[in-house]
Amino acid sequence: MTVFAVQQQMRFDQVRKELVPRFTSINKAERWGQIVYLLSPSAHPFNPDLVLGDMHEKLSDFSDDDHLLLIGNPGLIGMATTIAAWYNNGSVKLLQWSGRHNEYTEIVAKIY
Repeated sequence: MTVFAVQQQMRFDQVRKELVPRFTSINKAERWGQIVYLLSPSAHPFNPDLVLGDMHEKLSDFSDDDHLLLIGNPGLIGMATTIAAWYNNGSVKLLQWSGRHNEYTEIVAKIY
């Protein structure tokens, strides 16, 4: 069971004078498996050839036991969702943050 986070989001901490993770609640996704980041914080969708190979490599074994954590650039999120569904016969499980419940909620989608 793996949780594939599309992209690690970072912010600059003025006190520490360094980049730190933007989301501190991401560890709550570990309930569904080990978190693996597909792409670096600096990845962007403007030259897809640079990121598609990495996503294909990391998602090639994506299965019903795995989840996508949709954080990062919206274009990269779309690519990752498409690739994960491709390797899993059109199905993908997503994790959506629920501020109301302070946890992630699972969404099961048959994309095609």
